[in-house]
Amino acid sequence: RVLRMSRGLGDVYKRQYQRRVRDQTRLDSICSVMLFYSFFKTLHDKEVIVELKNDLAVRGTLDSVDQYLNIKLIDVSAVDAAAHPHLYSVKNCFIRGSTVRYVQLPKELVDTDLLQDSTRIEAAQQKK
Repeated sequence: RVLRMSRGLGDVYKRQYQRRVRDQTRLDSICSVMLFYSFFKTLHDKEVIVELKNDLAVRGTLDSVDQYLNIKLIDVSAVDAAAHPHLYSVKNCFIRGSTVRYVQLPKELVDTDLLQDSTRIEAAQQKK
């Protein structure tokens, strides 16, 4: 029988490094989600168009959004109503965040300077 040697310090340091990189990647994704979450909270009661990954586009008034970027719309209508007649009777909908491809906003609702500043601040904090 061959006896296995205990792991060397190199393996221990490698695992610790991999764990730190994984944790930092999670933190980076959480911070970027929080930036969008904060931005979408400011759009309460504004009309938006949400395009889903299945190519369905829904227009409605943003009622709420949560930390998973799930979206609740009221006064819903399909952008291409002829292609989706089953949505005529839908007035409210809840959209899971992982199914969203794009959220289209009116240009006047987007403060690009504020978003750029927030992104710069977030990037600077992550470098520390």
